[in-house]
Amino acid sequence: MTFNLDTLKQELLDYIVSEGFAVFRGQPGLLESLPTIVWDAEAHPEYQAFLNVAKIVGARVIVFAHREFQSSEIEEAMEQIEDCDFAREELRSVERSLADLRAFVGSTCSIEMAFDCQGRMYVYELVTDWFQSFMDTAAPEINTLSLHDVLPG
Repeated sequence: MTFNLDTLKQELLDYIVSEGFAVFRGQPGLLESLPTIVWDAEAHPEYQAFLNVAKIVGARVIVFAHREFQSSEIEEAMEQIEDCDFAREELRSVERSLADLRAFVGSTCSIEMAFDCQGRMYVYELVTDWFQSFMDTAAPEINTLSLHDVLPG
C-alpha cells in the first residue's frame, strides 16, 4: 500500500479533533511493551472506521505518533550490512538500495494511532512502501528482530 503520510498526518489530526477526541502526542514504538491489538490497516485502511470503534467504546483520548525518516537510519543500516555475510555484488546492490532511500529523508514514514479499552491498546499503524522496503533491506537476514531492534529510536 502506498501512502503519502506527510499529507495524511495532518488530515488524521484534523479528523481526530473534529470527532471530539483529545490528541495525546506519543512517540512511535512506545506501545510495544503494552498489550496491543493491531487494526488490519492493509485490508481496512479507512482510519475513520478505526476512530469510529474508539468512539463506540467510549475512548476520549487518541495517542498519535509519527516517525520521520532520518539519514542516520541509513548510515546505521550501512554499518550493519557491512557486518553481514553478503557476496560483493549483493552488498553493492543493498548499498545502492539504501542510497536511493536518501530521497525520503525528512518524510513521514509511519503513523500510529491508538486508544485504550479495558487495559489493551488498540492500534492503527500505517507504514509507507518505501520504509517497508528500507526495513526489508536493512535487515534481510534478521527476520526475527523487530524494527526497533534494527533501527535507531
